[in-house]
Amino acid sequence: MKTIKNKWTIAAGLLILIGLSNCKKDITLNSKNSVTVDQYFHNAQDINTAIAGLYSSFQEEMEGDGNGKDEGYGGRYNYWGESRSDNFDAGQFGTSSTSELALNSVTQNNGPTDWGGLYRTIARANLCIANFPKVKILDNTVTTAMLNNAMAQAYAMRAECYFYIIRTWGDAPVWKDVYPDISAEAKKPRTAATTIMDSLIVSDLTQAYNLIPKNVTSTVWYINEGAICAMMADAYMWRATYSNYTDAKGDYTNAKLWINNLFKAKGPTGATYGGTSQANLEPTATWKNLFLTPANSIEPIWSIHWDYTTNGCACIPISLQLSNNPLKVDSSFMAKWIPAYKTDTRVAKTIDTLYTTGHADRVYKFLPLTPTTAQLTPTSTSALQYNVYLPMYRLGDIYLTYAEALAFTGDLPNALKYLNFIHTRAGYTTQFTLANLPTADAVIDQIIQEAQYEEFGEGKRWFDLIRTNRLIKVMDPILKVRQVKNNNPATGFGNPLRKYWPLSRTALSANPLLQQNPGY
Repeated sequence: MKTIKNKWTIAAGLLILIGLSNCKKDITLNSKNSVTVDQYFHNAQDINTAIAGLYSSFQEEMEGDGNGKDEGYGGRYNYWGESRSDNFDAGQFGTSSTSELALNSVTQNNGPTDWGGLYRTIARANLCIANFPKVKILDNTVTTAMLNNAMAQAYAMRAECYFYIIRTWGDAPVWKDVYPDISAEAKKPRTAATTIMDSLIVSDLTQAYNLIPKNVTSTVWYINEGAICAMMADAYMWRATYSNYTDAKGDYTNAKLWINNLFKAKGPTGATYGGTSQANLEPTATWKNLFLTPANSIEPIWSIHWDYTTNGCACIPISLQLSNNPLKVDSSFMAKWIPAYKTDTRVAKTIDTLYTTGHADRVYKFLPLTPTTAQLTPTSTSALQYNVYLPMYRLGDIYLTYAEALAFTGDLPNALKYLNFIHTRAGYTTQFTLANLPTADAVIDQIIQEAQYEEFGEGKRWFDLIRTNRLIKVMDPILKVRQVKNNNPATGFGNPLRKYWPLSRTALSANPLLQQNPGY
């Protein structure tokens, strides 16, 4: 048996993994399944296997290692996107690591500060990009369409990993080529996030869009035409932050352009996303199908496929699955949202409405459960054995992104239209108007508020607050309360530079050319 642990593996001269469908942190393989790159990438099956390995690596990073041992349960989808926000607080069974997240005192020893899994996925994408074209020469059953589709997914996955990196840590080392040799040093300085955005993320997504098949029914578990458009729009919305919102109209215009491209793409049911009305969204009554059966819904764009029988327990850190969750729903969020449960149908499909008995400290949005008069329990099988399909992008969050881009470019009537599509789908009969939201700032505040409710548990809140320059405004009052509760000085957010995560001790030790983020 051979165990691969090096985050920079899978390159020329290194062993690569053939059966990559089981997401395990330390990848164990039989010697008969281990081959050099020269012996691999010979036929269509090798392309399919490499793509499976690419998704395996990414979903492990997002949902965990399948055995509940990664960061005290779950992957980084929730840790990076929400755990430091006003959505969650350290749970009763939290550790010093989750307390750090709740108090904005993250240290370089905190598990989610490690970006190694994203670079592992990038290394696999680099290998795919370098070697897939060779397969078509060796195997005449590989069509141009097959090759283009595979290349598009590899380019887009690489872009998505770098996008997570620059949103979470800022500047970062760039690796675009296959790692040359196991003995070569993995040392590179950090490249500016703005450069990574333009020369890699936007470039890769442009390549991916040019290659991906158009106007075909998408498979929601794979990066597809709509997903690439969504990623590009997301990237341009983030790119606008680099100009401090003062000269970003071009970025918002580009975001709108890519969202309109997405509206023309086909979803998993074969219908185009449309993007013109509330009717293009999953209906109110079946809203939870977005998370339980995304392949059969009109709205999903790209979701992570986590099958318990193959991958083990998803064990995400916010779920009802566990009795000892490291994170719990923040009390201030519950006080704000749960009283609306009789109107807002999302509340009772997301967290327990029986908050007076202390129930609503966990999320069951992704599980086939409904509120009861007792503590929520599984209805048919162990909660640990449910499949958990986390959405990366869906039409509902794209509507809110579109509304935001419209507001930033001064089109408030249409911004309110798309905001109201989501608001009324949730069950509200009244709509937002220019009379009660007369300015762009007021409209954007309401969009971000609606997104908090609509996308709760979907790993977006922290990034939303940074992207709209509302992080300190929202988090300072909450952090001061938490700090007092924990007998700490009430400093609030402290250093604004701490919007980024610190680089992990592991990364700093492995690459002496790295410098820690300011503020840590």
